Amino acid sequence: MKKITPFVLLCFLTSCNPISTYYQVYKTKSETVKPSGNSMVFEDNNCKISYNLWANNGNAGFTFYNKTNEVIYLQLDESFYVINGNAYDYYQNRIFTNSNNTATKTSKTSGISQLGWLSLSTYTSNTVATNSSSGVQIVEAKVVAIPSKSSKSVAEFNITQTIIRDCDLLRYPTSKQTSTKGFSEDTSPLNFYNSITYKLGDKTNKVKNDFYVSEITNIAYKDAFRQEKNTFCNQKGGGITTVFINSAPDKFYLTYTKTQADTWKY
Repeated sequence: MKKITPFVLLCFLTSCNPISTYYQVYKTKSETVKPSGNSMVFEDNNCKISYNLWANNGNAGFTFYNKTNEVIYLQLDESFYVINGNAYDYYQNRIFTNSNNTATKTSKTSGISQLGWLSLSTYTSNTVATNSSSGVQIVEAKVVAIPSKSSKSVAEFNITQTIIRDCDLLRYPTSKQTSTKGFSEDTSPLNFYNSITYKLGDKTNKVKNDFYVSEITNIAYKDAFRQEKNTFCNQKGGGITTVFINSAPDKFYLTYTKTQADTWKY
């Protein structure tokens, strides 16, 4: 009886149950934040707040730029991320500690496999020094000071981690096929906003940057990307880069997979 090696078994299992990757791409609209270059921007007399939602699960964070000649104080304890009516605090009263410093030494040994052409390398790491001091504790700030003509970024929350399912959205589109559904603000499955409070001098200002998902598209991995030559200042150089076709600052995406056991159409 022939012996089945773990490698052969793995190949057999993966070939019998292949996994395909898909993306759910969300397009958003906003009445308060408008497209500007590679960002979505809100602006008043004192500040410019920029967004780029494009990330896996979406990036609800923002960059706050101080346009004035004075220091602006961003009140994180009075600022919130709100999605579908559920509010989350930007200030969470946390303490961050870095307590261990470890140095390691890595060595490598090499050998030739029984196949003759496959070189195998083994890496071994040994701890050579450890510092277990009390470390430095950093207390989360309630208020963030932003100097004149400068900016600071606040990144705390993903937009969502839940795939939307709908009877008008094919869950697993075939190759060269996409499945898209549009929404109004009232029918959108996701409405979210940042409520941002900042102080300039003696005056407290409140800003609401709101978004809603206006369109959802399901697309297969092979149809989501294209390959382009590396370019800088209109000069194309060596090497190829892979580009997500639908990327934009007013969009974000979630990744999900399909196996042969998945039989759902929607």
